[in-house]
Amino acid sequence: MLSVLIDIGNTAFKLAFARKKEIVEVLHGGAQTPLAFLQETLQENAYEVIVLSSVRHRNEEMEAFLRSKGPLVVVTGDTKSALKINYTTPDRLGADRLAADLGAITLFKGEDLLVIDFGTAITYDYISKEGYCLGGNISPGLGLRFRALAQFTDGLPLIELDPQENIPDYGIDTRGAMLAGVVQGIIDEIEGYIVRNGDKRVIFTGGDANFFAKKLKTPIFVVYNLVFIGLAEIAHDNV
Repeated sequence: MLSVLIDIGNTAFKLAFARKKEIVEVLHGGAQTPLAFLQETLQENAYEVIVLSSVRHRNEEMEAFLRSKGPLVVVTGDTKSALKINYTTPDRLGADRLAADLGAITLFKGEDLLVIDFGTAITYDYISKEGYCLGGNISPGLGLRFRALAQFTDGLPLIELDPQENIPDYGIDTRGAMLAGVVQGIIDEIEGYIVRNGDKRVIFTGGDANFFAKKLKTPIFVVYNLVFIGLAEIAHDNV
């Protein structure tokens, strides 16, 4: 039987099917609500286990639907896994961060890690070689910085970044100045973390991971399905 892995972020959501720990298919949600997407996608009557990672408010109707399809595990700081949490408020640690950190220790056992996840927010998680989540930092993500500039100023437009666009060192017009300020600012931020943590393996994940990995001189491991790798581990441990 297949397991279902669900990752609902602040902006986007996606689903993966897994057989044991192997991810066999990944589907991305579109303009639908997560519930409508799940109702359309989960056609079987029963799945081995369903693991839900969501950073949004709990949706009882969605969880009831998922329970009708199989045993449901909602990821929290108390969820059974190999990740040990050294965080004073584990109930406030995002489910996506927990899953990504678990995925990281699954792929890179016995190493000190810095996991950088590029989503609506950029999160920096420190993980010890013993498998402890030591904590981390949260910073505004790429799109959020552009939206903040547009929303909280009268003269700056909302711009959409073309990933193929050349980012100048400094702007000679408003668009160029905004691109340079936001993108170069994030690059400098990331490089600062990397320099200060030269003894750790750095892992990028999330939607903008590849964009920024290409702009750094330091070799970076980019793992797009890091959250799903962690969720697959949780599914296996909770069957």
